[in-house]
Amino acid sequence: MRGKPSTVVITSLLALLLTLAGAGCIAVPKNSLPLHQRSVVIEDAAGAEEILARASVETVTAPGATAIRVLHLLGTPYEMGFQHGALLRDDIQAMYRQTIRRVKLLMAEDMLDEAYDLMAPYIPREEMEEMRGLAHGADVPLRVVHWMHSIPEISEYGPKKRFSRGFNSTSCSNVVAFGQATADGELYHLRVLDWSRNLGVQRWPAILVHRPDQGNASVTFSYAGFIGAVSGMNEQQMTFGEMGYGNPPGESMEGIPFIFLFRKLMREAATLEAALRIITAVPRTNSYVYVLGDAKQQRGERRGLLFITDRGRVLTYAENTLLKDEREGGDTYLPIDDVVYGGAKGDLLYEEILRHHGTIAPGTLMAISEEVSLKSNLMNVILKPATLEAWVANATEEAGEPGKAANQPWLHFDFAKALGR
Repeated sequence: MRGKPSTVVITSLLALLLTLAGAGCIAVPKNSLPLHQRSVVIEDAAGAEEILARASVETVTAPGATAIRVLHLLGTPYEMGFQHGALLRDDIQAMYRQTIRRVKLLMAEDMLDEAYDLMAPYIPREEMEEMRGLAHGADVPLRVVHWMHSIPEISEYGPKKRFSRGFNSTSCSNVVAFGQATADGELYHLRVLDWSRNLGVQRWPAILVHRPDQGNASVTFSYAGFIGAVSGMNEQQMTFGEMGYGNPPGESMEGIPFIFLFRKLMREAATLEAALRIITAVPRTNSYVYVLGDAKQQRGERRGLLFITDRGRVLTYAENTLLKDEREGGDTYLPIDDVVYGGAKGDLLYEEILRHHGTIAPGTLMAISEEVSLKSNLMNVILKPATLEAWVANATEEAGEPGKAANQPWLHFDFAKALGR
């Protein structure tokens, strides 16, 4: 329509603004307090060293792939956060500088504070303490850590214009396949993360192995300085993936952010039924789809579940079940034997699963990710919970299709080995 700027012009202006932001035209708050003054846990340098001695960091890589830092974290939530922050301090400070500067083109500091304040009463104490430890270890303001962990929920909030000016709606894809659908009968979970490559977090990928004093050990496929989970697996042979699901009426920021709900599920749940109880009981925020797998379940028991959740409802769909959401604009997915699935390109995903049905394995799931991922494809993960193995691919900073995660080399990660099994 005459008088409206073209998409090309808008995109070019946004790219220019992001470039200027990366050059450092917008300040990020600095921490000015020494560690021993900030922390009520660490009293001196010896105390800090004692906590750090329980953790370690390594780097995994493959030809042509972006190297990934693997953190082995052990202890209380505060201690694991402190270990994370101290071991990746330089990466975290660099990632925060870039990301916050770019985010502040879309929203003001006060709105980031407002959004976090709405969610804060519902965040589990464990994650509150881990964020505090992270801030202390990385030597960054706690306020900035809170901002970073508010962004995913804001980006999925229907009335997001109240908080921001420019987050686009996103979606993802998930497939849980097992039994007759896979080449070896084992359960595999493909999680395709389509989000925002413009923020540039793909420069700092990280795998977080949490071994808490209380609760299940888990692995989260994440980024330096981000403790929330969007993709993960716990030692109970369970897998976890998420997708945005539109913007129905009634979405709210007053609930547990999904990135912390997933951490809670990985820490506390040992079965799909336990996960269902937790998801149903907590105050929820926005509309999401959760896809969970459980390799422990036997034939005849539910091995995969898809949850459609929002502020007022939790719907569950098992394998071999027609998914038909009666809500206006709701999705429909035809049943497939021994498969639970959903995604942005639902029809194509259905066709790809049928084409590979009976032969699904890591290689075929990698091929499926190439077909169904969006331009915003940030990270892809394939999980084999029976053996606690994972394969992960991260996007690069290259623009367009070449930089998508689905077009990058995959790295293998052995969670069982990380646990000493």
